[in-house]
Amino acid sequence: MPLAKSEIRIGAPPDQVWAVIGDLEGGPRWSAVTLECQLTSEGPPGLGCTYRAVSKFAASKITTEHEIVEWEPPHIMVSWVTKGAESVLTQICEPEGQGSKLTMSNEFALPRGVPSLVGDKLAQQVSNTLTEELMRIKREVEERYRAWCQTQKGSSTPAP
Repeated sequence: MPLAKSEIRIGAPPDQVWAVIGDLEGGPRWSAVTLECQLTSEGPPGLGCTYRAVSKFAASKITTEHEIVEWEPPHIMVSWVTKGAESVLTQICEPEGQGSKLTMSNEFALPRGVPSLVGDKLAQQVSNTLTEELMRIKREVEERYRAWCQTQKGSSTPAP
């Protein structure tokens, strides 16, 4: 299966990054392709929860259903598509210095009969999309974190 992967450094601790990526229904704010995301299981996001996403792909919209198969806040989230294009999305957030390193990867299956060369090109396109999404996440997390830090000057309240 082709693998797309990208990573970015973010000037905020992992819990601040998780506040953005762990909010599944908020994904359309930072995703370059997700138009809608809705939880389909009861309760908050977590291990075993399910959600439906509507994404744009080329000139069309596709709907996929997902299940969270690994959930270790604020470090690892893995979801796999249970209905739609076969893929596994992994997000790993690691502390790095005063901030975090966020890595996103998407391993996906090609339709039967599609040459591997096409898969390589598609993996590069998906990697580019992941890079764009990571830049959007970085911007949102750092803006939130700066705002929080400004409100906490002189206060001993821990980060949300």
